[in-house]
Amino acid sequence: MILPNTLRATLDAGKPTISTHVMFSDPDIPELIGDTGFFDYAEFSAEYSVLDFGNLYHLARAAQCGNLPLMIKPDQDGQAFWTQAAFGAGFKAVLFTDIRTPEDVIECCSCIAPDSPDHGGRMGVKLRRPALSSYDTQEYLAHLESFVIAIMIEKDLAVENID
Repeated sequence: MILPNTLRATLDAGKPTISTHVMFSDPDIPELIGDTGFFDYAEFSAEYSVLDFGNLYHLARAAQCGNLPLMIKPDQDGQAFWTQAAFGAGFKAVLFTDIRTPEDVIECCSCIAPDSPDHGGRMGVKLRRPALSSYDTQEYLAHLESFVIAIMIEKDLAVENID
C-alpha cells in the first residue's frame, strides 16, 4: 500500500517543513524518526550509504509505519535509476545534487517526470510497490505527479548559472 504524499500536501499548502537526514540503511531508523512526530520528512542520504532495492523497500515501508515521507539523495552517477527505484519503493521526494547548469536540472527532472505527451519525461510505469495493490494507471500518474523534486545548488558554476 502506498500512502498519500503528505510532504507534497504540506508544500502545496504553503507551509514550512522541518526534516532530518539519515545515512543508515537500517529501516528501524526512519520508523523511529517518524514515531517522534518531530519531522515532516526525512532525507535518506543514499550517496553516503549502502543501498540496494531491498533497502529502499524496507526503508519506505518502515517510514510509512511512522507516517514519515522519505526523500532520497542519490549520488550523481546513477541518480536517474536510483530515483526511479526509490519512487517505486514508496519514497515521496528526491534531492538532486552536483547541479552545474540549467541542462542538469532539466535532465534530473525529466528522469522522474511521466513519460507522456503532457509531461515529456522519461519515467514509465514500473512494476514495483504501487502496482502490487492496484494497476490503476491514473492513480499511478497522480502518485508520480505528487513526487517532490528538490535541487541542491552548491557548486560555484550552478550559482553563476542560476538564471
